[in-house]
Formats: sequence, structure tokens, C-alpha cells
Amino acid sequence: MRLFLAILAAAAISLGFARATTDRILLPIEVLGAQGTTASRTITLQDGQAESVRSLWLQVHALRYADQASVQVNTSAWIPLNNNTVSIPEPAKSFGGIGGGFSTLVMTLSLPNGAVVPGTNTLRFRFNQTDGIVSAYRVLALNFLTSDGSKILRPDDFVEDAPETWTPPLPDPASIQAGRELWQTAPLVASSLPNSPRIQARCADCHAKDGRDLKYFNFSNGSIVDRSRFHGLSTLQGEQIASYIRNLPLPSAGRPWNPPYQPGPGLDEQPVSNWAAGAGLSWVLDRDMGALPYLVSQHGAKVKGDAASSPGNVSSLREVAGKITPDIFRPDGNLNPREIPIALQLPDWSGWLPRVHPKDAWGPEFAHSEFAALYDGETQPEGKSKRSAKQPLRTLLAAAQSSDHNVRPIPAAFDDWTQARRAFLKRFVRPKIEWSPALTDKVYSTQLWQLVKTWEMVQEFGLEGRGREIFGSLADSRTWCNTIPAETAPSSALIPDGAAGVGGSALTNEYFMAAWYELQIVLNSGNHQHRDRGPVDWVYVIGRFNDLYAQTHQPEPARLLVAVTKALQSTDPHLGPDDYKQGWRPEQNVDPRIMISPVWEPIFKPLPIELRRALTASLLAAWMDKNLQYPVAKYLPMGGSPARPYAPPQAYGDISGGNVWEAAQQFRDAGVAAELVRRLQQWGIAYADRAARLQYAGNSSSRKM
Repeated sequence: MRLFLAILAAAAISLGFARATTDRILLPIEVLGAQGTTASRTITLQDGQAESVRSLWLQVHALRYADQASVQVNTSAWIPLNNNTVSIPEPAKSFGGIGGGFSTLVMTLSLPNGAVVPGTNTLRFRFNQTDGIVSAYRVLALNFLTSDGSKILRPDDFVEDAPETWTPPLPDPASIQAGRELWQTAPLVASSLPNSPRIQARCADCHAKDGRDLKYFNFSNGSIVDRSRFHGLSTLQGEQIASYIRNLPLPSAGRPWNPPYQPGPGLDEQPVSNWAAGAGLSWVLDRDMGALPYLVSQHGAKVKGDAASSPGNVSSLREVAGKITPDIFRPDGNLNPREIPIALQLPDWSGWLPRVHPKDAWGPEFAHSEFAALYDGETQPEGKSKRSAKQPLRTLLAAAQSSDHNVRPIPAAFDDWTQARRAFLKRFVRPKIEWSPALTDKVYSTQLWQLVKTWEMVQEFGLEGRGREIFGSLADSRTWCNTIPAETAPSSALIPDGAAGVGGSALTNEYFMAAWYELQIVLNSGNHQHRDRGPVDWVYVIGRFNDLYAQTHQPEPARLLVAVTKALQSTDPHLGPDDYKQGWRPEQNVDPRIMISPVWEPIFKPLPIELRRALTASLLAAWMDKNLQYPVAKYLPMGGSPARPYAPPQAYGDISGGNVWEAAQQFRDAGVAAELVRRLQQWGIAYADRAARLQYAGNSSSRKM
């Protein structure tokens, strides 16, 4: 009997189970406060278990720079966390690790021999110092690992803090009212650094006007108090603000670390009020190719499981190849990018917030600009009378709450606001300007301010579920009615890659470009309202995938194919090529040559050959089927085109604007069926012949295939 019990005990140790404890480990661990602040947890291990520990596994949110945090196990030396002391898996490693693009990172820290002991162990986390922006970080998950990577602690050794149990620190009405007034009017300093200057912005200026963002994303009372102190307020004032936020009767579906609108299966089944919370970090894939089954599943059987079990290995992907059909890419379809998980972790809410408010960045020039006035009308643009000024967005949206109000002008109003921002920034961003990190902070923060205020308005005025009222019956069931996410990309304001780029490098600058363009695809890919190059310039957006790959060397074929599909589906399916501005014009969009282009070869190279062949053939077939819905005369009417033919940027000329039929041999070499290639050639002959007869400029009459 003793031998049997000994064997059971040894088995328990080898499986890595910790001894059950009365007090489970509370997560997350928020490390908040001034320089040197620490937070700790006690972990009890079984006798004999400590010897098997080799490393500490962590999932940490908001590590923005090297050595921001340190870890100590019992009385061992403090170990700073940076890219040299920890091991970070892909894809986060290629996105820069600590100090890179991703806000939440998984990492493994090797521990000194003997650091972990049998019985009680104390794990401490320290906030070392602020950079003038960051004041905290959070440990979302932790575990001890054995030499083979097995986790020692069981899931039920932990308990998650429950926001629904949180209450105002000061629940009396007077404190809550005081918190509301402080939120709107309390004077602040820029940071907790010595001699930090006073700023003009108030809490409500950089956040949502009523503070709903802190409520929605469940920032804890402690984090609100800490941030209040960071900006020069007292602990009491911070508690009053936290009480005001906690008392708001508003949705609270998110968490600070879950990226807003991160796509994933099941989001559309939830109330639209939960959409901004995103699918959560658990649906950020480890490998981009794990998204392919979800791309296919929108036209077939649903994928079972979660991101952790998402099939991304070669054998599973070969099975996916047999399910690929042209229906996936049909230009008349409507692929739902909200439900397809990706390996790109989108920015967390803190990544949305401006580092400096436009009134502090630009002073009176912002306060008296049309850009500021079109938000809430609190200031009047210089040189414009109140009678001639456009209606502020908040005024327009408040009026649109009535059932009989016309909501169709809302997108145009957001477009006016976007144009006003562009015009405003042109005062400061001139041709050949010498960029610096300080200028980038000001310009990019101005873009972020507009994004945050857009979120504020679409939430407050309930716009996300009104897409079909605004755009018509073809619109998505939930959508934004503007392109401000794409306008937040650094390139929109001409911010260059390099040391002056957002985040201080070409890598982080390209990450934020990719992230905001991806968010645009998720929130509003055009609702089949494409006109000329808007609302999304698909050739440019898709071209940036290669720019990101040049920095990360992480191919993203699945995310790219979703973007290509949404590009093909951007027009109204009822409008043909004779509607030159809004109809189906294949030469103005991305075309199937992207699958065979040598330039794009590295993106698709990881795909098994069977899968790549199926994707290439299906994309070409869907594209050809759409082309053949219309006679060639619709593409090339008598009298010439009503507008100058679109000429794509030279860098993207091999995937847009060309004569696709001239790539017939490359399609054959890629394994596309001969009959499909023959259809392509025949259509090309008819197209080229008519172009030659009518002497269309910019159209080749060559019949070379």
C-alpha cells in the first residue's frame, strides 16, 4: 500500500500539479505606482516539486520598454525584463518583443538554481521607473515550468478578479459628483516626473467625454487612482474619479489588455454593445495560417475549438485545400472579417489614447481650427461666422437619435471632419520637413485623439448597429460609418519609417500602419459603397502587407487573403463596369496575379502546394466569373472612359491595373486548370481587341499570353 501511495505521489509530481491551497492566486497582478513599487503573490509547491522548476512563464500586459519591470523569486536577485533576459515566442518576437508593437507578451524567464524552494515561495514584481508615459503593467498569467516546458500549477490554482464585483471606493453621492467634476475640469500635469509641466488637457479631453472608456474596458479602481496621481492629483481625488467611473450606468464588456475589436469567432452572436471588447487575447493566433480554416468555414462547416486548437500544421492545411471553392472570393459575396481570427494583435485601449492632446501640441491654432469645431462646436474657427460653419458632429449625432431623423448625412460629416484634420496638420507637416520623435508624437497624437473621439461618439450615440439605416440594405449588420481608423495610420500623416517613426523604429511604425488598416477592414471595409479610391484605397492597403513583412519576416497569407477578398467585394454587386466610379472595375483593384507574383512569393511560400494551388485557382475563377457577368463593351464603351484610367503605384503594378491574361503561363505553372486559363485568355483577347479598335489609352492591344 505504501508503495502504491509513493507511486501516486511521484506521478503527481511528474504531472506538475501544485498542492491545493486554501487561497488561490489572484490574477491579474497590477503593478501600479511610483518608481520601485512592488506587488507579490505567494505560491506553495509540493515537496520535491521545486527541484523540477527551471523557468518562470509569464503573460504580461503593458511592458512598453526594456527594464520597465523586474522579477524576484524569494530572496534571489531582482531580474530585469528585457529582450535579452526573457525568451519571447513568435509572432511577438518578430514584432519587437518588449518595446515592440504588441501590448501583451508571453515570455519565459530562466531562474537561478535553487531560486524556488519546497513549500511557500514569494514571487515579486517591481515597477522600476516611468518613461514619462507609462505608470503600470499587469501580469495576466504566470506559471513555473519544468525542463520540458510542462506547467507546474493547475488552472484551478488561480482565480480571476471579477469586475462585476467592484464598487465605488467612495459610494456617497457627493464623492461621485466630485469625481465627475474632477474628470471634466481638474488641472493636470504631464507626468509624475520631477518638474513636469502643467497641461491644458483635462481627463475628458483625451478619454471619452463622460469617461465611458474606463468603465467599458474595466480599468480597476487602483489603476484609475494611480493614473490620477501620475497626472498630479491626490489619492482622494483619484478615488473620487474612480467612484464616478464605477458608478456610470454603462456597458463594461472589455478589459484593458484585450484589444478593441480583435476579430474572432462568435463576436456577431453577442450584443453589438460587446463588439468593442473584441474576441480577447485568447483569439490572437500563434500562426497566421491558423486563420485559413475560419476563412473557409464561412462557406461551409464551422470550425470547432478555440485559437489554441486552431489547425495550422501542414497536414491540417492540406485537408483545408479540399474545401477551397470560388465562393470564398466571390466579388458579389460578403466575407465577414469580424469572425476570422488573425495573428496580428491589435492595439490595446491605451494604444488608442493620445500621448499629448492637440491643444497642448498646437496651442490656440488647434482651439480655433475647424478641426476642433467640427467635433463639438465649443470653439469657432477663425474667419468663419457661426452661420457658415458646418454643424458639429456631436450636435448632428444627438439630433440623429430621433426615429424620424435622416441619418444618411452622417458619413459625409465624418468625412468633413477627416478633411479638416488633414488641412489642419498641413500647417505643421510641410514637404521635406525634418521629422523628429517630438513632432511625430504631436502629429500621431492628433490622429489618435480623433480616433478616440470617434469611438466616444459611435458608442454614446449607438451608431455601430445602424449601418443599414445609414448605408442601405447591403451594409454589414454592425459597422462604423467612417474611415478614421485607416486615417490613424502613420502614413496618413506622412510619418516616415525609422527612428522618427511611431514607436521609434521602422518596425513599430509599420506595425501601427498594419494595425489601423486592419481595424478599418474589421470596422468598415466600405459596405459595398466603393467610389473611386475610397473609402478604402485597397491597392495601397494591401501593398503595405509587403512593407510589414520586410520588417518582421512573418508571412501573413491568411490575413492578406481576407483583405484581398474584401477588396473584391467593395463595390455594389448591382453596379457594373459602365458605372466607372462605383461599379465593378477590375483594373482599379487588386487582381489574382498576387498569387503568382514573384514579389509576393515570400508571403505565400509557407502554404502547402496543394493549398496554394486551390487558393490561386479559386481566386482566379471567382474573379473571372464576375468579369464575365458583363460584355466587354461595358468595360470599354464607345467614346472612351469618362475618367482618366487608374494607374497604380509602380510598386504595386504587378497586382493591379495590368492585363491579367498576359500572366496565363504563370497561372498554368501554378497548377491552375487549363480550361480556366483558356477562359482568361479568351476574355483577354476580346478585351484587347476592343481596346485596340477604340484606341483606348493605357490599354495594351497585345495578344501575347
